[in-house]
Amino acid sequence: MKIITWNCNMAFRKKYGKILPYNPDLLIVPECEHPGKFTDDFYSNVLWIGSNKNKGLGVFSFNDIEISLHESYCEEYKYVLPIKMTNPTAINLIAIWSQNNKEDPKRRYIGEIWKSLNYYKDILKSPVIIAGDFNWNVIWDRKPAYPLYGTLTNVIYFLKQLEIHSAYHRSANVSFGHEKEPTLFFRKNKKTPYHIDYIFASKDFIDQIKTFSVGKYEDWISLSDHMPLIVEFE
Repeated sequence: MKIITWNCNMAFRKKYGKILPYNPDLLIVPECEHPGKFTDDFYSNVLWIGSNKNKGLGVFSFNDIEISLHESYCEEYKYVLPIKMTNPTAINLIAIWSQNNKEDPKRRYIGEIWKSLNYYKDILKSPVIIAGDFNWNVIWDRKPAYPLYGTLTNVIYFLKQLEIHSAYHRSANVSFGHEKEPTLFFRKNKKTPYHIDYIFASKDFIDQIKTFSVGKYEDWISLSDHMPLIVEFE
């Protein structure tokens, strides 16, 4: 099974032809426009959430994989989307597009993820994949503009207790905050690289990582400031 997450930087209808040759089974796309803008059905199933038809969170399945919104979905955590996947295997997916929160600064970015994952803790007790744009790295944990409900360090520890780990960090054998492959080039500047997109997975998946890769600047920067993360499990 191959999972890809890629913040496409909007206008996905003009860009999906670039990602499809990587043959995903599941594709998580932050900043994705409404599927009604696509001219063809290049996917088996799609779920989309957003307040702006030009910019939401899209999740696409392929190869006849069925996906549906998990019954526990809470609109309070709008862009943390729990999904049930069936055929051939029953797996839970949590797709993420982390954002700022001006009304409650403690909840901005990773603070929102911390709260939502605690809310969805029961889902995390079953086989699960968590993927998307977290907009955060542990290097910012100690110096946010405002205190947060939880940091990425808190999230990592919380997930570790449930035997859920980062596929990139396990595959690359690096610690958080010391990533060598950026997933974002801020303002498309090669001199401002950050690692802020992640794929976490339950231990059974982590133990079966076949390949993991992060897109290269030269291949993707014309399309987005974010690079795709691609993991294939046995």
